[in-house]
Amino acid sequence: MRQTITKSDKNLRILNKLIVNGFYNGYIGTEKFELMRNRFPNNHRLIGIVNNTGNYDLKFDFKSPINILAKVLLGLGILISIISLIKENWILPIVFVVFGLIMFADFKLKEKKEINLFMDKLLEFHKTEFD
Repeated sequence: MRQTITKSDKNLRILNKLIVNGFYNGYIGTEKFELMRNRFPNNHRLIGIVNNTGNYDLKFDFKSPINILAKVLLGLGILISIISLIKENWILPIVFVVFGLIMFADFKLKEKKEINLFMDKLLEFHKTEFD
């Protein structure tokens, strides 16, 4: 299930407060926002893109140089696995698949954690606006 945030003036103010209060770094535009949590080390970003219903769809991704490196390494791993399978070497493709599955599971767990933390902070600021 994809997490969404309603695009409203109130939510845009709350997103700005998250940046001003130092919880996140990033920018907020009319069609997109990009936030990175203020902690070290942080190689991930949270992206909200406006969908056709007018809500922000939340995505989780690596930061700029790392996401390019991850795609290059994935392509290189697939190429090496195909070459190893042609040469009838099964060890290397199995290692790449196991390592890839571990990395994928770790990424998905971090994605769930970061989106939950973001939504908790967003709801916390929603509650303080009503008080």
